[in-house]
Amino acid sequence: MQSGLSNASFADLRQSWPMPSRPRPITIIGAGGIVRDGHLPAYRKIGLPVAGIYDIDTARARSVADDFGVPIVHESLEAAVASTGTNGIFDLALPPKAILETVERLPSGGVALVQKPLGTGLPAARQIIKAIDARRITAATNFQLRFTPSMLAIRDAARRGMLGDIVEVEVRLAVYMPWELWSFIPHLDAVEIPLHSVHYIDWIRSLLGEPVSVYAKTVQHPRYPMLKDARSSIILDYGDKARCCLSLNHTYNYGPEHVEATIRVEGTKGCAHLTLGYLVDYVNPVPEMLEMVVEGGAWTQVPLVGERVPDAFGAVMSNLQRFAAGEDDVLDTDVHDSIKTMALVDAALRSSRLGGVVPEMA
Repeated sequence: MQSGLSNASFADLRQSWPMPSRPRPITIIGAGGIVRDGHLPAYRKIGLPVAGIYDIDTARARSVADDFGVPIVHESLEAAVASTGTNGIFDLALPPKAILETVERLPSGGVALVQKPLGTGLPAARQIIKAIDARRITAATNFQLRFTPSMLAIRDAARRGMLGDIVEVEVRLAVYMPWELWSFIPHLDAVEIPLHSVHYIDWIRSLLGEPVSVYAKTVQHPRYPMLKDARSSIILDYGDKARCCLSLNHTYNYGPEHVEATIRVEGTKGCAHLTLGYLVDYVNPVPEMLEMVVEGGAWTQVPLVGERVPDAFGAVMSNLQRFAAGEDDVLDTDVHDSIKTMALVDAALRSSRLGGVVPEMA
């Protein structure tokens, strides 16, 4: 590899996913904030057709449909399923506890995008996959962080050998997350790892492969007594191959000063540093910034073609539709791969409960 790569070399990194040649109509099950902010803006932006929407709160579904020109608001899940059949794509934008009962009502031979996490825990994830397999459903999990333009660029750089051997992956957050936006969160037994860090764990698996083990500690914060936890420290053990650690504080609330939201991927030949603008201020996000350097060169800001919201949501759906049509060889977030992410989440939560090694005092 030549040293001192030009800016054009970084600009050539893959940041997007091709569209399916024949987009199939999407039926969305669920009309919460993530649908309004992520799914529907993404599909509209790249021209994926949305045929209809259903939510147990019909008024909410009608409001979303009116704002985005969705032609049909279904009065029941049965109506949504009957209308979609096997030609359309189901987009299950649901809380974890609602996924299994919904999957069990989908038609055989269908195609579905399932919201993360894959159920309320590893046992539920296994039940969901069993139900999916019994119905011969082609299904992906909405682990869209893998498809964020910046993450696609980092993974492409790693695959090309631009970074050399990856020896460090570090995620650092000191941000304020408005958990109150999601009404189901206070009822969960665990919050931070299965709802947020699950994305990083899944993305790191796509970059480094499977870790040997995981160490974790997740804790509450006194300002948020309704949340089971809101801060985590996680180490993914890759032996001597790489150091991988996540320091995640979602309760930092002392103004914009000293907010941190970064990911660093360090290799033997180069390094990538990403500022997660959408977490710097969750309500008023700022653009992401990706910087990279390779041997003999200077740090360079990589021009990004989009943001996690909404672009990654369109990319993960495009991969699913293209795979179902035989245009993509790999379904990147196949539920059968996602179960490995859920197993790591489960292991991290067990590690947190078990605690550390108590030192032997002299």
